[in-house]
Amino acid sequence: MNKVLTHLRILRPYSEPAFIETGWIRLIDGRIAAFGEMPVLLEPEETEINMSGKLVLPGMVNAHTHLYSTLAMGMPPPSRAPVNFRQILESVWWRLDRALDEDSIRVSFQAGLLACLRTGVTTVFDHHSSPAWIKGSLTLLADVAREMGIKISTAYEVSDRNGAENFQQGLAENLTTMERYQNDPVVHPMLGLHASFTLSDESLETVRRALDDFPETGIHIHLAEDITDHHDSGERGYQSVVQRLSEYDLIHSHNLYAHGIHITPDDADTLFNSNANLVHNPTSNANNRVGILNGVTLELLGYGLGTDGMQANLLDEARTGALIRSSKMTQGQPNVDYLKLLFENNPRIASKLFGYNLNWIEPGVPADLVFYDYQARTELSYENWAAHLLYGLGQPDDVMTDGAFMIRNGDPVGIDGREILENARVASGRLWQAMEKLK
Repeated sequence: MNKVLTHLRILRPYSEPAFIETGWIRLIDGRIAAFGEMPVLLEPEETEINMSGKLVLPGMVNAHTHLYSTLAMGMPPPSRAPVNFRQILESVWWRLDRALDEDSIRVSFQAGLLACLRTGVTTVFDHHSSPAWIKGSLTLLADVAREMGIKISTAYEVSDRNGAENFQQGLAENLTTMERYQNDPVVHPMLGLHASFTLSDESLETVRRALDDFPETGIHIHLAEDITDHHDSGERGYQSVVQRLSEYDLIHSHNLYAHGIHITPDDADTLFNSNANLVHNPTSNANNRVGILNGVTLELLGYGLGTDGMQANLLDEARTGALIRSSKMTQGQPNVDYLKLLFENNPRIASKLFGYNLNWIEPGVPADLVFYDYQARTELSYENWAAHLLYGLGQPDDVMTDGAFMIRNGDPVGIDGREILENARVASGRLWQAMEKLK
């Protein structure tokens, strides 16, 4: 059914025109066919949907997250407080991923992606880990995402930390998924690696050889998140993490690198020249106290924005990221434009990796749209929309993917949100008990 959404306030950040006070959007076969200012003449076969003055944004992208951590909220803390990054991983996140089973993974995916939809995120780049249940985990993720109308990039984080057999199982899950979904428009498989410091040279060589059969498939890896990663490469005889990955032909324009806090100036040049895709995760970086990404590097390399599993809300990530950076700056210094990371860099990265234009309000692009019944307390215009996005908007009322409403008037469509959350509450208790039994 062809539709025309009418009586909209259309906001297209970093596009021209950026703001249309009273507009319409024509949808044909789930894609945006045209948009403009009211009034609009409807064709006989078209159905009008009056949006009653709601503000519409393009669906947002989370460029790096961990859906497997969805059930971590409120879990008991470790018996001994970690004092460095490695201890945080060992006592918290590596215990959680080892405790996951098929049921808790499914619930994590469902509850995590529901939270994404509710905050207007329609494209997700996930980085998964579940050492006790690897085979089939990425197919399960793809199935859950498809049911919810979310475009998903899959990756299982291969690592040596759980032994050689586990490494091979993780690699096999990535390769099977890459083969199965290599031509799927809504699933973008990548080969996940945890981080350089948890992978031997032999393992990196194995990954390099495996990618020979998938020349257009990239890796998704944590890069120099903590200084530990940089020091580990030095101890192995490399100048840096980026130099080490370069030795194994793992620096490419189709790869996705999360964090990059502790890269060197030479690394930045290498990544820039390779047209690499990097993702900034400010709230996670602050929470783990691993450092703050250099603002010049952030803008030079065109970083996208992710949450690293901390939350689902990308507008909140942008706002909090800006405030975290402001707290480290002196008066008069310009801040990083976090909305540019979200509404320009993220769609660019998603479009590049999925292979077609995504997450814009433009003709020919899938109709992934987010609608807010936003009653602003000050004037909203083409000059001041950024402040409204950072400090005004709440939860969206409606979310549409591929031209179909997945959230309508605050409620999921075709999804039992109440059941998902009830299952999540039960599964989280079992998961936390399983974590307590692990050493």
